[in-house]
Amino acid sequence: MDGIIVGVIIAAIVAGIVVAIMVGQMKPVARKHEAAQYIGEGDVKISVQEDTYLRTELRRRKLENKQSGGKEA
Repeated sequence: MDGIIVGVIIAAIVAGIVVAIMVGQMKPVARKHEAAQYIGEGDVKISVQEDTYLRTELRRRKLENKQSGGKEA
């Protein structure tokens, strides 16, 4: 039982170190108002404009048969 507790503590310490390193490597960026502001001039060359159809989602449900018009007796 003591070995499990020691293992969990060591794993938590290692995970904390890894997360601290990853957070330290992150570069802060300022929020942009348009998508074009995220890329520099000449960084991207788009040669084809095309939409790719991926899937259709179709939902069916049974409609109740209600009588239209007038009052029911």
